[in-house]
Amino acid sequence: METHTHTHNATNANQAQNSSRINQFLYDIDAPARLHVLNSFSKTKELFVPNHSDQNVVTWYMCGPTVYDDSHIGHARTYVSSDIIKRILRDYFGYDVKMCMNITDIDDKIIRKAIESGQRFDEISRKYETDFLQDMKDLNVELPDVITRVSEFVPEIITFTEKIIANGFAYESNGSVYFDVAKFNDGEKHKYAKLEPTSATDTEKLKEGEGVLTDAETTEKKNQFDFALWKKSKPGEPVWDSPWGQGRPGWHIECSAMAAEFFKEFPIDIHSGGIDLRFPHHDNEIAQSEAYYDCDNWINYFIHTGHLHIEGKKMSKSLKNFITIRYILDQYSARQIRFLFLLHNWDSLMNYSTLKSMPEAIEKERKFSEFFKNLKAIMRQCDIQTTEQKWNAKDYELDTLLTQKQVLVHERLADSFDTPAAVNHLSDIISATNTYLQQDKKLIKLPLLRKVSKYVLRILKVFGVYDDDVFPAQVEGQTQNKEKMIAPYVNALSKFRDLIKENADKGPKDLMVLCDQLRDDVLPHLGIRLEDRAKGVEAIWKYEDKDVLLKEKEAKIKEKEKKEEEKKQRKELELRKKSTPGSEWFKVFFADKYSQFDAEGLPTHGPLKQKAPGADGPEQVQGELLSESIRNKLKKEQNKQDQVYQKYLKELESQGPSKQEHEEEKAQ
Repeated sequence: METHTHTHNATNANQAQNSSRINQFLYDIDAPARLHVLNSFSKTKELFVPNHSDQNVVTWYMCGPTVYDDSHIGHARTYVSSDIIKRILRDYFGYDVKMCMNITDIDDKIIRKAIESGQRFDEISRKYETDFLQDMKDLNVELPDVITRVSEFVPEIITFTEKIIANGFAYESNGSVYFDVAKFNDGEKHKYAKLEPTSATDTEKLKEGEGVLTDAETTEKKNQFDFALWKKSKPGEPVWDSPWGQGRPGWHIECSAMAAEFFKEFPIDIHSGGIDLRFPHHDNEIAQSEAYYDCDNWINYFIHTGHLHIEGKKMSKSLKNFITIRYILDQYSARQIRFLFLLHNWDSLMNYSTLKSMPEAIEKERKFSEFFKNLKAIMRQCDIQTTEQKWNAKDYELDTLLTQKQVLVHERLADSFDTPAAVNHLSDIISATNTYLQQDKKLIKLPLLRKVSKYVLRILKVFGVYDDDVFPAQVEGQTQNKEKMIAPYVNALSKFRDLIKENADKGPKDLMVLCDQLRDDVLPHLGIRLEDRAKGVEAIWKYEDKDVLLKEKEAKIKEKEKKEEEKKQRKELELRKKSTPGSEWFKVFFADKYSQFDAEGLPTHGPLKQKAPGADGPEQVQGELLSESIRNKLKKEQNKQDQVYQKYLKELESQGPSKQEHEEEKAQ
C-alpha cells in the first residue's frame, strides 16, 4: 500500500498535492481556513494532511502515564489538553480519530517502589493505574480507543527488538540489548534526536532516560550515548524469558512496539505527550521505529503540551507544591479545571495560580453557566405568539455579530487549536446577547436566541465542557424532566409574588417580609433561585443546584451575623466612651500614647521608650515630658469628655434605677 510521504519540513510539492482537499467542517462557512498544527519536528505550524485524508481518518498514539504515584496537575494539563484537541479534530473538523494510549506498568520507578514497600510490582502499577483512570473519568477525559499495558506486550517487544538487531541497529551485551546510536547515524536516511538535536550528547538526560535502577558506570555499552532496549534483570526485579536471557523491557522500546501492534501502517499521523518527554524518550522512540521499519519518517506530526508551573515555580515534592489531580478536583469542578486549560495555549508554558489563572477560569465558567440559565429563564417568559417577529436593528446586529464570530472561532481553531482566543470570541457573543436581552421582552426573538445558544453550546460541547444536547443547568441527570414538571407551579408562584409586591404599598409591609422569606428560605430548598428585577418587571427563576443555593444562604446568614456583631461592638464601644469620666478618659482609651498622668487623670508624659542597645536598667524607660501647649489641648479634650459623661448620667437618672444598673453592667 502506498503511504503518505509528508516530511517534517513539508515541501511545496507536498502542499500543492494536498491543497485541493477540502476538510469537512461543522459549519457552512465560505472559504474556511484549513487546519494547521504546530509540529515539534519543524517548530512551525504545518498544514494538517493525514495519511488517509481521503477517508478522513487520523491515527494518534499518545504516551500514557508511568503508574507509580498519584497523578498530578501536570498530568491533568497533558491529558485534558489532548482530550480537547482530539474532540476538536473529531467533533469540529469531522475526522475519525483512532487513538491508542499506553500504560507503562513496567518501569524502574515502579520496581523501586515495590522493593521499598515489599509489594509486587504489578500491585503497585495496577493501583495507580486504577486511580489514574478514575481521575481521567472525573476530569471528563474520554478513554482512548485502545489502551496498551507494557506487561501484556512483552512478547511483541521482544520480537520488535529482534528485528532492530537483525537490521543492524542494536546489539546484545551481557544479557541486555542496546540501541547503536552511532550505527544509526551512519545511515543516509537516519538522524538521531530529530526533535531535540542539541540534547543528543546530553549525558544527564540520557542517564535519566535509562531509569533510576540503571548504573551508568557498570553497563557494557559500545558508546555512552547508546540506550537500553532490553535490560538484564537484577535480583528482586520482575523477569521474562528472552533470547538474551531473563530480563525486562527498557522504557523507550515499549511505545514503538505497542504502536506497531495497533497501527499496522506508518507513518502514524500524530504522536503526543508532555514536552518533558521530547528527549530522550520520544527521540529514542523515533530512532527505534525508523530502525525497525528502515524508514526515514515514522510520525507525521509530533505535538507536545507545554510545561506547567505552580505559582511561577516548577512543581516538585521538595518545594511542597506538588498538587495531585484528586486534590484539585476536591477544590474545583471538572468544568472549571477544563476552562483553566482552555484559556491557555496547549503548547505554551502555563502558570497555575490560585490568585490569577484559577479565578479567571472560575469566572469564565460562571459566565457561560449563567448565560444558559438566564436564557432558559427568559425563554420561559417569552413566546412567539405574544412577541413581535419583525426584525429590528438590534436583531440584525446580534445576528451579524454571531456570523462574524463563527468565522473567527473557526479561524482560531484552525490555527493549531487556539482555544483561548476561541473562548474569548464565544464570551463576546454572550456579552452581546446579554445586552440584547436588556430590551423589552416583547421585542426579543426566540428563534434568534435559539440560534445563538445552539452555536455557543455546540462549541462548548466540542471542547468537552458540556455533554448534554440541551441547555446545561447542572451535572445532575433528569434536570430537564424536573424543570418541565415543576415549571407551571413555580411560574404561578412567581407571578403571585409579583402581585403582592406590586400592591405592597397599599397594605402591610409584612407582605414584603413574607415574599422575601419565600425567596430566601423556602425556594432554595427546592433548588429554585428567584431573582427580583426592576419594579413592574417580572421576576425570573432558575433551576439551580440545591447545595449551591443553600451554601449561598448560609454565607448570607454568616454575613448578617457578622454585621450584627460589628454593630453590637460599635454600640458597646459608644456606651463605654460616654460612660467614662474625664479623669479616666486618657487612661482607658490612650494608655499606649501616655505613660504617666497627674491626680486629675491628665497625661504628663509621652509613651514608654525602649532602652538603648547595651544600656543597663529596665527594658523600657519613661516617656518624654509633654509640653504645656499639648497639655492644654488635652485638658480641653478632657473637659469635653466630662460634659459627655455628665449628660450620660442625667439620661440614666431620667430612666430610673433599673435602667441605670443595666447600663452600668453593659459598660463594664
